[in-house]
Parts: sequence; C-alpha cells; structure tokens
Amino acid sequence: MNRRIEIITIGDEVLRGETQENNGVWLSRALIHAGLEPWKITVLPDEMDILVAEFKEAAGRSETIIVTGGLGPTVDDLTKEALIRALGGGTEIKAGIVEGIAARMKERGREMPAGYRDQERVPLGADIIENPVGLAIGLRVRAGAGAGGGAGAGSGEFFLLPGVPAEMQAMFDASVLPALGAPGIDAAVRMRTFGLMETQVEDALRAVLPEDVLKTISIISSPRGVDFYIPREPDGAANAEKAARELGSHIFDEGNARLEAVVVGLLVARRVTVATAESVTGGLIASTLISVPGASDTFREGFVTYSNEAKIERLGVSRATLDAHGAVSAEVCVEMALGARAATGADYALSTTGIAGPTGAVPGKPVGLCFAGLAGPEGAFCRKFQFPGDREMVRLRTAYFAIDMLRLALIGEKARLEPFRVAGAGGGEAKGRTR
Repeated sequence: MNRRIEIITIGDEVLRGETQENNGVWLSRALIHAGLEPWKITVLPDEMDILVAEFKEAAGRSETIIVTGGLGPTVDDLTKEALIRALGGGTEIKAGIVEGIAARMKERGREMPAGYRDQERVPLGADIIENPVGLAIGLRVRAGAGAGGGAGAGSGEFFLLPGVPAEMQAMFDASVLPALGAPGIDAAVRMRTFGLMETQVEDALRAVLPEDVLKTISIISSPRGVDFYIPREPDGAANAEKAARELGSHIFDEGNARLEAVVVGLLVARRVTVATAESVTGGLIASTLISVPGASDTFREGFVTYSNEAKIERLGVSRATLDAHGAVSAEVCVEMALGARAATGADYALSTTGIAGPTGAVPGKPVGLCFAGLAGPEGAFCRKFQFPGDREMVRLRTAYFAIDMLRLALIGEKARLEPFRVAGAGGGEAKGRTR
C-alpha cells in the first residue's frame, strides 16, 4: 500500500528528557508489522501555535496522522484544541461522554474533576475512539470533513490517542489498526536478534539478499536487540530462511517474543533452574526474568550484593580476590556466579558487576566498564564490556547480555561461549541441588 502515514508525539516532558518517548517507536513497529510503514515521526512541545501549524501541514502531506499525548484534562493538554483550530474551529458536543467518565470514576470511589467536562466537546465531524483502559477519549477526524474547511487543501485523517502507553496501545490495536485497513498483522516477518549492532545485521542481510529486497526491510535497534522486518510478499518466507541461516544463533525469535521470555521458555522446557547475583544491575536481571509468566517454575533466588561485604557474606567471594582485582573485575564476577550457584543449588547462575556512572571511575576502570558472568554444568564464563550511554542504558545492556549468555548455554551454542570460558572454574553439579 502507498498510504503516507506519519506519527506525531506531543509533550514538553519528552523534549526535556523527563520521560522516555517510546510511543513513536511502538507505533512504528506495530505499523510495520501490519504492512504499513510510517514515513515521518515528529516530537512536538505543548505549544498551541506550533501544534496548530504542524497539524495544518500534516493534513496536506499525509493521508493518515496518528497523534499521541495531550488529551487529558489539565492545562497543558492542548492537542484537541489545537486540532480544532487547525481544522477551522468547528466543534460539536458528544452526549454521554462526561456521564460515562463520571460513572467510571465513581466506581473507583472518586469524584470526576471539572476538567473532564470538556471531553464532550470535539472537532466537528469527529468519531470517538473508546478507551478501554483509561478515561481520556480518543478521536478520529478527517480534515475538511467539518464546517470551516480548515487545514488548507489537506484532507489527511487524524487519529488522536492518549500519551499513556497502555491506553494508547489498547486503542490503537482495537480501533486504529482495523480502520487503516492494514494488509494483515502478519504482512511482515519479524526477526529478533541479539548480540549484533544494527549495521552488522544489515551487512549479514546484504550478504544473502538482493539489494531490491534489502530496500524493503526495516531494521530497528534497541538495548534489547535488533529487530528486522521482512515483507511476506513476495518470497518473504524464503528470504526469512536465508536471513536465519546467515545470522544463526544471533536470532532468538521469529515473532514477538522478548529475549527473557525465550530464555524462561528454554529453562522450563529443559527443567533446569537459575539464580542471579547482581551488583551493577541491582536486581534488573531477576526482575526481567520473573516478569515472564511461568518463571516461578525455574527461577530459584536472586542476590543484590552491592557492597564488598555482601559479596563476601552472601556469595562467598574471596576478600583476597576483591583486594587483588577490585569489585569490578572478571575474577569477582566469576566468583559471584559460582557462589550464587553453590548457595542456591540452581543449575545456572548469572552475575554482573561494573561501573554504571556517571561517577565511580578509577584509573584503568572507566564508566561503562561491566562484566557479566555465567556458571553452569558446562563451566564458568565471563564477558567484559565497555558500554556507552547513561547509567540506565549501561545497566540495561549489561542485564540483557547476561541473559543472552544463558540463552547460548541453553541452546548449546558452544562456539560463541567458548572464548569467554574461565579456565579451572569447573562445572558439574551444583552443591545441594534438589528437584
């Protein structure tokens, strides 16, 4: 389809960095997966003149404009009013909206604030998009459909959605995607990889796919891996098979499964258990794994040993090792993993230590230096990383690289783990293991 779709996300808090803007990314991925690729994503402040001007221009340059944010009852929620002005100023009252919001708030034991009363005033010709999760309604309206003939000569169709991710996603899936007449949710094959940069994935695809096919593939990178989407038609299955052979064990799923879900599934299928010993990641690995339904069948225990004393007392890390190498070292990371495995009786244990920043660097150990360890029946392994980014990014990348080490062990990918083997660390049965 040749539909021109753009995404506009709104909020001063996004531009100021007070919150991470993920709605645009989520919408882009959802559209691509449905065979509808957006051509433009814009982030705008809560400023009326800017919003009005942008809406007018968008109506003329795109057939579909999906807008998120600014639909609540507070003074900085300007999206609806800006669209009304951009479309010529015409409004109408939709009966029942305020009453419905008041009833839902009463069920929660709360009185409806007066600000919600304006929810019933909508652009002329607008249709309501129901919100099954929250209170703010969504709107669907085409430029030129109402009186006033605003937005110049444009006739683009607007879909206004709340900025709260859970609300936006539910409304998009239930109302927007069907309205767009998408070719189908399986119009593209989603391949999920971990351990490679975006350019490395592209190079691998270029090695097995012709240039005309490569131009149709979308590649999206995040700290959780690199995804790429291959159009199913024509020859999508054959192209996906070629890509899978070339990328090998770097591909962890063909579909929508998260890396942690794949790993928990492997643990459950093999009837083995895991424990964690975390310093720099502060429980992030444990939290990520147990976010997956079914993790209780396989997750044994987690330690957050942030101090040297905790590493010694809880995990049996040698004080001599700490004195000789420091807490941020491969030697300590390995002892943490071995100690967690021994203490819990788990089949596998993951460990992390590092310097997330922005402070903490010492000579020879800069911010971003991290180690991820794995202890299991096959022995012990440790990887050293030097990650860029802020504190949150360093911690997130470390956690996911550790989880991926476990995946490689579970699928028997010895070639990729062997370079990180720790000589003399042993393996075999964990002490006191029970079933």
